[in-house]
Amino acid sequence: MSRKKTASHLSDQKAAALLPLAQPVLVGVVRERQGTPPAPEEEGTGEGLGALAGEDLDLLRRIADMADLYAQHEVFARYHRRQAHNTRIRQLWDLKAFATFCLEAGARATGVSLQTDVATLTQALFLEASTWRFVSAGLIQLFLSWMERQGYAIDTMNVRLSTLKRYCRLAADAGVLSQEELYRISRVQGYRHKEGRQIDRQRAITRRGAKKAEPNLLTEEQAAWLKGCHDLSTPQGRRARVILCLLLDLGLRVGELVALQVKDVRLSRGLLRFYREKVDKEQTHRLSADCLQALRAYLPDVASERYLFPGYKGRHISARLVEYLLKDLGDQLGIDHLSPHDCRHYWATYHASRQRNLAQLQQAGGWNSPAMVLRYYVASEIANEGLFPSPGPED
Repeated sequence: MSRKKTASHLSDQKAAALLPLAQPVLVGVVRERQGTPPAPEEEGTGEGLGALAGEDLDLLRRIADMADLYAQHEVFARYHRRQAHNTRIRQLWDLKAFATFCLEAGARATGVSLQTDVATLTQALFLEASTWRFVSAGLIQLFLSWMERQGYAIDTMNVRLSTLKRYCRLAADAGVLSQEELYRISRVQGYRHKEGRQIDRQRAITRRGAKKAEPNLLTEEQAAWLKGCHDLSTPQGRRARVILCLLLDLGLRVGELVALQVKDVRLSRGLLRFYREKVDKEQTHRLSADCLQALRAYLPDVASERYLFPGYKGRHISARLVEYLLKDLGDQLGIDHLSPHDCRHYWATYHASRQRNLAQLQQAGGWNSPAMVLRYYVASEIANEGLFPSPGPED
């Protein structure tokens, strides 16, 4: 094959590879061009070659325009494919709050209600880069002020600001936002911890919703009661005991707990192997004596099931069901809004107070960074330990 034919063959291959990327309208453009017969004056003349090159250049420009539109959409889609399900859900809630603010602000500024609704604007912000053309640094700054007046927690405000900045960077990558505007947006600052405390002192409402500002601190006696208070004559009671033992003794996240499968339990070896989505890894944990005892009584109940805690139509139980269970048990103990995370907090604090190896505790807890683990160490230590003699027995 000659060099000229080889180059032509490679060009055809590249063109064929490009076509599936674009939408059907692009294929229509190419077919339209391929089906256009040459003008009579172009046949056999040197002038025809110049005219044909001009038409090809125009076609290539049209292809490039279509590719730009496709790339705009693909920037968001590619980002979403790389994110965990829970991350996408959390970002949707963040964007819903931003959409709510934008519609309220638009109605106040213009005196006219926008035709779109919150759900439609939220979906557009989540899926379409072109929607972000109207976003500016000033608008995001006003959104922060709006959340402050609405009484959102400082951490919530910071997380939502981070989400908006992320989507603005994606929009800039898609060519929707200018680099100058992106720089201005990047300069919008959230709240440091000390600043947040000052703001909370000056506003009447500091949190929205039922989520607690601080976790409930469980004692060892309360943890023991939570593991042993169940009616073991019923499948529900045996299931509840396993749930509490795994939460309190292994520090599982509620999402990790409900996704456990029967095959993950290796009872003969006293091990539990499971996937941690937050750090994207599988881990094997040794089961505590309480966990082993609870599982021996419970596993016959789910011997034919896929999930350790089966739910409706072959699925596992929801995290909300576990939250309801903890809330009911907390009410019996006089603890307001006891949650699965309170159990994880108890597990981490218990081991941090006993000066466990930091790297081992980080791995067992499924954290990517030791920063979170250090918070438990700091919270459990006595700041002036060693400055005074220990009290005697008579004290």
